[in-house]
Amino acid sequence: MKLILMRHAQAEWGFGVEDHDRALSAKGQVEAHSLGTWLTAHDHQPSLALISNAKRTQQTFAALNQTCKTAVLTELYLAESESLLLAIQNIETNCLLVLAHNPGIGELAVDVIDTKPAHPRFLDYPPGATLVLDYNAKRGLVRVINFITPDDLMT
Repeated sequence: MKLILMRHAQAEWGFGVEDHDRALSAKGQVEAHSLGTWLTAHDHQPSLALISNAKRTQQTFAALNQTCKTAVLTELYLAESESLLLAIQNIETNCLLVLAHNPGIGELAVDVIDTKPAHPRFLDYPPGATLVLDYNAKRGLVRVINFITPDDLMT
């Protein structure tokens, strides 16, 4: 299956706003829309999306403009790498998008691959970072297809 590990796009920081309720910034809305266009252009449209229940992840997914089935999951909010891996272990679909938060989503990206992409931003996994994999957990096969950040799309 194709597996997409995406961190939410840029969110606002506001005094008195709970982390869970933080919204995307105007830049984040543009980033997410650009990422959705990129997913479609490169034939990476998800058939299923697992989305953290935080406001910024749900807004990121909405701005991607993808039409797949979705599951909004409380357990993905600030989940660690191991929890994210458990969430995807038994899922069978053509293309799975996991839309979550750092540090968990970035750590999962590092944990599941043998060879890191040469991209200079891979290890810090900035907002909107998206790793596309050919993923077969049963056979232990993982191949990087692409890694991109919103900044790559804005140039």
